[in-house]
Amino acid sequence: MLETHFKIKEAEVSDVLLIQQLITELAEYEKLLPQMIATTELLTMHLFGSKPIAHVFLAYENNEPIGFALYFYNFSTFVGKLGIYLEDLYIK
Repeated sequence: MLETHFKIKEAEVSDVLLIQQLITELAEYEKLLPQMIATTELLTMHLFGSKPIAHVFLAYENNEPIGFALYFYNFSTFVGKLGIYLEDLYIK
């Protein structure tokens, strides 16, 4: 039986090309590629700049990237608490 190793890690700035690739794959799957305009510069600024507004986890199987989750924090005025909004979850 083949053993599978699965790992999830928080993305780092060195992962920005991989993140863009996975977002592009998601856009292709959703048939929204013409709307995909996120550059590595924009992703770097918004995910890893001085005030990141979103965060990414990367998923690996046998050390090969297989997906990502992008999330950001929100705030509920009615409850008065922070929450999390999962914008994208993509697995190849």
